[in-house]
This record gives sequence, C-alpha cells and structure tokens, in this order.
Amino acid sequence: MGHVFPTPFANPRGRELSSAPVNVLWGCVNLVLGYVFLCRIGDFDIRSTADAAAIGLGILTMGLFLAMHFGRLQGTNPAQRR
Repeated sequence: MGHVFPTPFANPRGRELSSAPVNVLWGCVNLVLGYVFLCRIGDFDIRSTADAAAIGLGILTMGLFLAMHFGRLQGTNPAQRR
C-alpha cells in the first residue's frame, strides 16, 4: 500500500517506522521463512486436518498478537482508549 510501518529494522526495533520498500522486503523474508518451515522442515501435509488446524491456529494467534502490538503503537487499538 506504500505506507510506512514498524519493522525489526527500525530504531528502536519494532517501534519506529520503516519505509514501504523495507516493508516489502520484510514481508518477502517472512514468506520465504514460512515456506521453509512449513514445507521443507518436518512432515507438514495441508490435507491433514491436524496439520492444517495447527497452522491455522498459529496464524490466528500471531495475527492477533501483532494486531494488538501494532494497533497500540499506531493508536488504533480500542483497548488503549479506555
């Protein structure tokens, strides 16, 4: 989207904003690492209900954690308005 966003490369890490190109590179690194962890390490089978549920739960958990963390930083977390 071309927006600045916190990344581990900012100073301080994860709190200051990084440029849009840095965010694209960070997203690609995450995509490659996710592929390596899922498909090249271990015996992950997307057709297995247990494997699919485990990855889905992991994605949901990390997504909620990151949404709360970055929402707090950018002032969009409703829990911080109380």
